[in-house]
Amino acid sequence: MPSKYYHRNFKPQYFYHIFNRGAYKNKVFLDKKDYQVFTEILIYYLTFPTAKHFSYKNRAINPYVKVPNLNIDSVYLVSYCLMPNHFHLLLKQLPLATKQTDISNLMRRLSITYAMYFQYKYKHTGSLFESKFKSVTVDSTEQLLYLSRYIHQHQTPYSSYPTYLNKIKLPNWLHPEYILKLQKNYQQFVESPIKETNTKKIESLTLD
Repeated sequence: MPSKYYHRNFKPQYFYHIFNRGAYKNKVFLDKKDYQVFTEILIYYLTFPTAKHFSYKNRAINPYVKVPNLNIDSVYLVSYCLMPNHFHLLLKQLPLATKQTDISNLMRRLSITYAMYFQYKYKHTGSLFESKFKSVTVDSTEQLLYLSRYIHQHQTPYSSYPTYLNKIKLPNWLHPEYILKLQKNYQQFVESPIKETNTKKIESLTLD
């Protein structure tokens, strides 16, 4: 039976939890630059979904400037976190997304480009990720809120959490407004102990 995590029927205006980890649970980020390059690749394909492939060997100085005819709002990044051997993304698919610009294509280009960078830098052979990315459909605003909490509770400097707390200026490629309108005191919500009755809201969100 096909896993529920591998469906690819992404619908407009729906939110999705996208996640993946390294093959055999190996690390996919070995230093600070790796996190930076992965984030740059993600931002590039979010901003320019129809542009040519991101060049990790000759990165542009300012690759995030809006360019006419190349920028199409197809997918929004709502929150994210990057861990040494895996990542979590909360994405929203927009009405203008096509088969060439939807979540599937975004993740395909992101995964391939980053794997090429990693293989080039570390002389790595074989698959970098354990499989194709996994996805979970967000079915309610409550699940959306608790998913963002789960993502931001990971202790990592490479996440959208500082932006949610206004510690970092909001970039044009991140869209926390969908979450923040649901919870006024977001920091208290994220950092307070989770109640046992709420564990079912996030039990399908882990990589285990």
